Amino acid sequence: MQEFWGQLALDTIGFALAATGYLFFFALLLTVKARNVPRTLLLGYALATFCWALVYAFTTQPPYQSTGSIWLENSRLLLLILFLYAALHDYQTQISEFLQRKIVWLSCVLLLGWTILAQLELVPLSLLLTGQLLLCIFVLALLEALYRRAGDARWQFKPLIFALSVSVLFDFVLLAEGSLFQRVDAQLWSARSYVQLLMLPMLVIAVRRIKAWNIRVYISRDIVMQSSLVLAAGVYLCLLALAGFYIRYSGGAWSELLQATFVVLGFALLAALVLSDNIRRKLKVFIEKHFFENTFDYRAKWLELTHRLRQIDVNKDNVHLETLASWLQAIGYTRGTLLRYQQQPKVLARINRPELTADEHEILERYIQDYQHNSWIIDLKQNKDPFVTSLPSRTATIYTQLIIPIHAKDGLWGLCLLDAEPHLQLKLNWELKDYLIAVTEQIASYLFLLEANNKLMENAQFAAFSRMSAFVVHDVKNITAQLGLLLKNAERHKDNPEFIEDAFDTIASSKRRMDKMLAQLMNKERSEDNQSRFEVSELIEQLIESRCQGQLPLPVLRRHEPIMLSLDKERFSNVLFHLIDNAQYATPDDGEVWLELTKDADQMQLRIIDTGSGMSADFIQQRLFKPFDSTKGNAGMGIGAYDALMFVEQLAGTLAVTSKPNFGTTFTMRLPLN
Repeated sequence: MQEFWGQLALDTIGFALAATGYLFFFALLLTVKARNVPRTLLLGYALATFCWALVYAFTTQPPYQSTGSIWLENSRLLLLILFLYAALHDYQTQISEFLQRKIVWLSCVLLLGWTILAQLELVPLSLLLTGQLLLCIFVLALLEALYRRAGDARWQFKPLIFALSVSVLFDFVLLAEGSLFQRVDAQLWSARSYVQLLMLPMLVIAVRRIKAWNIRVYISRDIVMQSSLVLAAGVYLCLLALAGFYIRYSGGAWSELLQATFVVLGFALLAALVLSDNIRRKLKVFIEKHFFENTFDYRAKWLELTHRLRQIDVNKDNVHLETLASWLQAIGYTRGTLLRYQQQPKVLARINRPELTADEHEILERYIQDYQHNSWIIDLKQNKDPFVTSLPSRTATIYTQLIIPIHAKDGLWGLCLLDAEPHLQLKLNWELKDYLIAVTEQIASYLFLLEANNKLMENAQFAAFSRMSAFVVHDVKNITAQLGLLLKNAERHKDNPEFIEDAFDTIASSKRRMDKMLAQLMNKERSEDNQSRFEVSELIEQLIESRCQGQLPLPVLRRHEPIMLSLDKERFSNVLFHLIDNAQYATPDDGEVWLELTKDADQMQLRIIDTGSGMSADFIQQRLFKPFDSTKGNAGMGIGAYDALMFVEQLAGTLAVTSKPNFGTTFTMRLPLN
């Protein structure tokens, strides 16, 4: 007798829970604004399942052996078949058009005829169960077809197919066992309601996933939070009651004591869980993460932010203003301030808001003092935040809602203050925090890159200035050496009129070179304005005579052909002097340095040959043309060969070097004739 009542209690509880679940599912579907065939048939299926579970929860009629049971089973099965038909075909048709399809009304007629035959008891129980078994196989075939036709959208249909397949397969097992033994197993029948209930969450997930149905079930987060607590408490109490009933049923003489103790401890545990703020908060975050759509479309927002940052011109003065505008657009706010923290906050950009007030300065000082080592986002409009509750009550002059820190490797880099109109302000929950952290990381990387780029530009400017200074010093050194040679010869030839005339020419030439350097430094002279046409061999002989006589061995132009060039004569002369001077420096006084000037097709070829110490292949590859790398110690700047190479390459020519240690060096310069 006790076993019968225990089985009856399990049946009642199971079907009652299933009825409650499908009633909740039906209510959710009523909130859907879409009007299409899948939504209508799903409503019908949910309502039919609710009625099915409700009838079995409060009646004792045997399954498949009464008129009401057969109608309930087949009505529910027909709505499921029609729902799968709709899922396999066009979703945009009207319900009236859908019902006019041949396969739809034919299915209705056949299933209605089968139900009438069963109601009139014209078929035995075993044959009835076999027929229902065939209907289950047909539903499974529809599910398999739906899975195959889903294609790329299978991910959307998987929860639906899984939930319905499990339910139908369980019915298949129940009917197969009943058809074989001509009875419905009581244990399997009791489990049927629990299977339907457990598959219900998968149906909810499915209707939210399948975009083609346009079913968007919505209910507020707070309602779901409270309802989930109530539902969890109800399920917990049901389990508590079942466990208490089992203890009393099997506990013997101690049953009442054990039952009372268990129930009291169970209620105490439930009260502790419900009253715990930490558990309630974690449950709320879990529900929001897994049962609601995100506030932001992260993929679209991320691409939009990246595109906007890429459009910012780093060479303009409003870079920080554009960056702040990108930050505001990322969350739909309208007012903000970007601060750089260096001992004191410095405003880099400000949009649609006044300057920081005294109250805001005080708040920022306290924030920096308390949170400068933490990435803690503060909502000044959230009164439950400990930081906000510790602030003074004078908040009338505060134009900030969100304080977002920007951290670099060495600590706090700056702050971003965001605000918007009251109707646009977002509540700072877990999702907004995660989103703001991601946006902050992206924009912070851009700000750090911008700062590093500015430093590199400054360093490049200093490097350019240093390089320019090196060239100037190099040319001044050559001019000084030339004037020094003039003064040295003046002691012996100061009474010679020809020497005096040459001296004035040398001084005039030095002045012209100095004026030219000054003009180039001040960017007042363009290189194309310096071009002139001259005969190369004459320039070389003049260069040897005027600038290369102060060092042995004296260079000699052994072979030459008349060649005319049009280019910067002064710079070309300096380049040749650097190469000849280097050859003299590398050659002992008793060695030789000579030049050969020839034509090679449409190119001028000038070879500077010496019998000096020579160079290794590694030195030529690694150091010869490297700027500021000199083998002359303090006497050289290390830019002569580099300047010669740059000059020749600018003219679309080549400068080749062949050398061997202790056997001399040959520089071969080729320039196109013009």
